[in-house]
Amino acid sequence: MFGHLKAEDFVNLMDGTELSATQRKHIAGCSQCHATWEYMRSAHSEMSSMETDIPEPDWSSFRSSVRDELLSRSIQRQSTVRRWTGWAIRPATAWALSLLLAVGVTTVTVLWKSTPPVPYAAPKPPVVEPAAEVIEAGPEKALFEDVMALGEEQQEQLRRMLESSPSVTYKR
Repeated sequence: MFGHLKAEDFVNLMDGTELSATQRKHIAGCSQCHATWEYMRSAHSEMSSMETDIPEPDWSSFRSSVRDELLSRSIQRQSTVRRWTGWAIRPATAWALSLLLAVGVTTVTVLWKSTPPVPYAAPKPPVVEPAAEVIEAGPEKALFEDVMALGEEQQEQLRRMLESSPSVTYKR
């Protein structure tokens, strides 16, 4: 394989470029390179013959047919628009939509600005009933016995309630 012609040498041969004397001598003596050159030459001649068989299109008639088709479509489209909407309706529709938009935006703005913001309402602390209302008024002896019957936690809670009352102060 060493010393065979490269692909670009075959391309140069197809383009009509002359090979060097050593390359011509190699093609004449190497059966593989000679077969490759014959195959490339036949493929090139078939391809070049195909180019002459395809007629060149008439671009001026093509251009005029495309232009005529586009113009006929635009005329059809315009007549359809005139038929369904008409020219007199378009300005009236535009004015009605713009008036509706202006009134709508104004109304939304006025309503949005007129509603007062809702203030934050902090949670109210639970109302503690005064000690006098919790304990029924009765004879002093019955009240003392009720206090003595309370457990230690309940006595402590009663003491805190009585001390927190602002109107009466108790001493221990």
